[in-house]
Amino acid sequence: MLPGSGLHMDQAPPLDIPFRFFATSPFFLMLCGGVLLKEGGTLLQSPLQGEMVATAHLITLGWIATTMFGAMYQMIPVLGGGPVPWPKGCRWVHLLLIVGVVSLVLEVGIHLHRWLLLVASISLAGAMLLFIVPVSIALLRAPVRHPTLWAMRLAVLNLIAVLCMGLIFLGEYAHGFFAIDRHAMLGAHLVWGLFGWVGTLIVGVSFHVLPMFYMMPPFPRRRAYGILLGLATTWLLLPLLLLLRVPPLPAWLLWLAALPAVSAMLLYGQTMFTLFRARKRKKGDLPLRLWQFAYLCGGLAIVLLLLWPVLAAEWLRYLFAVFFLFGCVSSIMMAMLYRIIPFLTWFHRYSQRAGQPGVPMMDDLTPKRMGYWPLWNQGLTLVLLLTAVATGWDFALRLGGVTLILAGAMLWYLLYFALKTALPQQHGGKVLP
Repeated sequence: MLPGSGLHMDQAPPLDIPFRFFATSPFFLMLCGGVLLKEGGTLLQSPLQGEMVATAHLITLGWIATTMFGAMYQMIPVLGGGPVPWPKGCRWVHLLLIVGVVSLVLEVGIHLHRWLLLVASISLAGAMLLFIVPVSIALLRAPVRHPTLWAMRLAVLNLIAVLCMGLIFLGEYAHGFFAIDRHAMLGAHLVWGLFGWVGTLIVGVSFHVLPMFYMMPPFPRRRAYGILLGLATTWLLLPLLLLLRVPPLPAWLLWLAALPAVSAMLLYGQTMFTLFRARKRKKGDLPLRLWQFAYLCGGLAIVLLLLWPVLAAEWLRYLFAVFFLFGCVSSIMMAMLYRIIPFLTWFHRYSQRAGQPGVPMMDDLTPKRMGYWPLWNQGLTLVLLLTAVATGWDFALRLGGVTLILAGAMLWYLLYFALKTALPQQHGGKVLP
């Protein structure tokens, strides 16, 4: 836990608020697997074809953003010490997000009906605004000051930029009246979305979550702020260079803009490696191994990103996407869910009865038969997708779709297993008080 910060569990939202998002996000992961299984190698023909764009948004909006929304609804009150205003609004956020993602995929992916773009635009804009406004108010009002909350603030700013850019893309796709440099806009969209929103939030959450769950020394506060400053500098400079550029943009200028973030990530990696070695809880478990697997994939993704301005090869985009989205970010999402779902279930249902006969421990809410299968499945998914990119082997991509479906199914089973555990009862059949 960060110095001077504590958990305000009395501010925790009802269990149904984060769990509705956690129960939905595996569906989009499985749906993405279904697309890979159906389309196979045709998805690798061009990164800008409709099917590929739809698949990318199933991962980024459906799987990743849905999980992150649920996690933020849970973490902001607990870390910040104040509730998120209008908690009932999360139900509308959840509904509109589902409608928006499904509508976007149906039109962009299979061109079902042009009006679905309007439905997607209204739904996604509504979901984002209903999420951003109350969450921003809670973050600004939070009496606690520590790097994780600052990371969330930076992430929300990037999410606003992603929303604006996404609506421009939808308008341009539907009507074609925007005079835009599509490739420059796409680059800025990716920087703000993948790195500014997703990357900053993951890094910020890890400042607090990993030391708390694995009895690690606190993440140094000064280093944490320095890392966030480096990330924010690149997330500001790089999109500006892409949007205001005079072609051709020299590679050294892109590297210079990326240098603060790369330096920050090197410092982050070195610090996390030191903290992992110093942790008091030496026993490894599934979430910890998923975090470590994610760090390995994230490091390789950064190397590929630095090569991008030099090689400018199409296959490099796919390799980066595989390592970053499926190897790094997806593994972290799974690591969080495999830890948070049992923890929240235990806290809301059993913490008041702790120590009484029959009350389960938190580890009892995780199915033992699952073991490390989610980790092996993640590794197999990565190998299959990398093989498909490197060789164009259609069957490998379809098998990768199967492993994604299995990953979503295992998350659903975890949720079912945690929630089905009965409340402890006395011999007379009455629930313990």
